Amino acid sequence: MEDIEIIHVTTQEEKEKCHQVRKEVFVNEQKLPIEEEIDEHDSSLNCHHFLALKNTQPIGTVRIYSYDDKYSPSSKIAKIGRLSVLKEYRGKGIGALLISKAESFAKSQLGYEKCILHAQKYKSSWYENRGYKVLNEEIFYEAGIEHVKMGKDF
Repeated sequence: MEDIEIIHVTTQEEKEKCHQVRKEVFVNEQKLPIEEEIDEHDSSLNCHHFLALKNTQPIGTVRIYSYDDKYSPSSKIAKIGRLSVLKEYRGKGIGALLISKAESFAKSQLGYEKCILHAQKYKSSWYENRGYKVLNEEIFYEAGIEHVKMGKDF
């Protein structure tokens, strides 16, 4: 889309816009408790947020941070999460733009070699279309929603 800009969030005001989008998608639409939506990663300096803007209006967001893998602590793995796009902008490639920007930043700016994410089960094929593979067939629940663990090597 022509008038879509994906920015790396650098101010508190931009981060609050990310939270607005996430609250609309996860709290208002999916009925998740607000206490589970905003977590300790949001205030971490090692968490990077990206914001999709259409004519300066926030319409989507995603975040990445270091994934602590106790089985291979020396590997550089990023955790991608909280991908959300406002309902009226879904199906227009904005989620794919956000994921691509986060992956590119993780690889080129932070030196990560792999991304891990917890996908809502019904969205796993969307991630597979972007190169992610289910790492474990075990279904687990986050905020009462079925998820699967997925990953992608760079």
